[in-house]
Parts: sequence; C-alpha cells; structure tokens
Amino acid sequence: MAGTGANARTPLVRPPADRDEAALPWWEGGAGTDRRERPDREGEDVPLPKKIKQKDIHMTQTAQLFTSSIKMLVRDKTAFLMALIFPVVFVLAFAVFDVSFEAEGAIAGVDYFEYVLPALLAIGLMNFAMVGTAASVARYRELKILKRIVVTPLPASKFIVGQVGARLVLAAVQTGIIMLIGWILGGSLGSSWPLLFVISTLGNLIFLTLGFAIAGVSGSVDAANNMAGLATTPLMFLSGSFFPIESMPGWLQPIADLLPLTPLIDSMRAIALQGAAITDIGSELTLIAAWIVGGLALARHAFRFNEA
Repeated sequence: MAGTGANARTPLVRPPADRDEAALPWWEGGAGTDRRERPDREGEDVPLPKKIKQKDIHMTQTAQLFTSSIKMLVRDKTAFLMALIFPVVFVLAFAVFDVSFEAEGAIAGVDYFEYVLPALLAIGLMNFAMVGTAASVARYRELKILKRIVVTPLPASKFIVGQVGARLVLAAVQTGIIMLIGWILGGSLGSSWPLLFVISTLGNLIFLTLGFAIAGVSGSVDAANNMAGLATTPLMFLSGSFFPIESMPGWLQPIADLLPLTPLIDSMRAIALQGAAITDIGSELTLIAAWIVGGLALARHAFRFNEA
C-alpha cells in the first residue's frame, strides 16, 4: 500500500490556490529554479541557502560593539560629565586672569590664554583617554566581563576596537566643546580646525594604548585610577603645558621633549597659533607615531584577556 513501510516517501503537498507559487520552494509546488540535491532525500533538490559574507558578519559585530561601548561610557552620566567638564574648568580658570606672558620660548604676539589653550585641549584628551580607559577596563576586569568575552566566539580584538572607537568619538566631542568655549572666550585656534581634530585623534591613540597598559597591571579600579593619576600629573607640568620647556633646567629639557604629551601640545600650538600645515610638524608627528607604536607594545605585553 502506498505511504506505508519504513522507506515510503512522503507525498508532495501542494499549496493552497491562493498562495503565490513563484515565491515558494520548488518542492512545495513553487517555481524556484535555484536548487541542489538534498542529502536526506535522494533525487530531490533544494534551494541553495543565501550566503552571508564573513566580512559583513565582522562589520556587524564591530558596529554593535561600538554602539554598546558608547552606551556603557555615557551610562554613568556623572562620570561622563565630569570627564567633559574637567578641561572646561581649566579653560574658564585661565580665561579669567589677564596674565602677561614673557618668557624664553614664548610665541611673539600671543597672550598667555592663547598659549595655554592648545595645551588644555591636549590635557583633556590625555585624562579622558588614559585615566578613563584604565578605570573602565579595570572595572570590566572586576566584573568578570573580560573573562566572559574570552569564552565566547567573539574575537577579543573586536571588543578593543569597539572600546577605542567609542572613546575616539567621545573625545572628538570633548575637543569640539573645548575649542568652542575657548573661541567664545577670545582664544585663537587658527583656521585649521580639521587638522587639530586629526592631531587630537592621533594623540588619543597614544593615551588609549597607555590606558590599556595601566589596566593590564592594575588589580582594581582604585589602583588603575591611582596609577593613571600618577602618570598624568607630571606629564601636565613637564610637557610645556603652562610654561615653555626652554624655561626648565637644561638637564630636564631633553627628557621633557620626549614625553608623550609634548609633541601633541607642540603640534597643536604650531597649528593654532602659527598657522602650521601638516608638513611643518613632521618631527612632532614622528614622535607621536613612535609613542603609538610603543604604547601598543606596552599594552600587548601588559594586557591579557585570559588573565582577567
């Protein structure tokens, strides 16, 4: 009898008359032409599954992690606003006082507020990137988030790309706010604003890598905050932020010239106050690139997901 027995085939079921046969698989009575042999049904064909490119999967995962990273950073509104407000307070403080500025290494025709403003941009970037990254990643370690990432199919590199991308975007927002407030208060940042954003992004990469390195050797959020603060405080005063490096003792000047914040401040000052083009700051860009490479090496050595 048909339809009985272990090897009997299931009869083909035709769709109702009101269904569009062209949109159905061929084995359900449709007009599909893209087919292949089904391994479980000898002699029958099935449509080929739609192929999803691996590149598209990677891009989707990275975009999702980027969006999630931004949400995580702005979720703590108090901490986020404090990170934005900190450099703004410095700008307001230096704008209030009319300080005469005549020192070795000073730029002719530039008052003290204009001299300090590019440095305040750089300091704000440094604190947001290095201190913020070190504390956030250390918190992820304490909450076992990093350990969970290790056991998922998600590559750890995508998590890092998402974190770095989110912080670069938010740092660009911070830079725009400081530049706008500085301009309103009478500071001069020249006409090459796009170039300032490019340099600030490169500087951010330095301090993001150093932030990951600090997080890698810190056992807790408090330790990460203390270590990052210990690193950023001398950089603020030894990198020519508030006074020219030429006014420092002679033995200290070569050291100050090599600090990671120094080329960022020098290049921003040259662009904002002297109208320098990117070809005029080659030595500063070389030192910035060297610090990015060095920071990556430090972060790779110090930071391990599987030790989270």
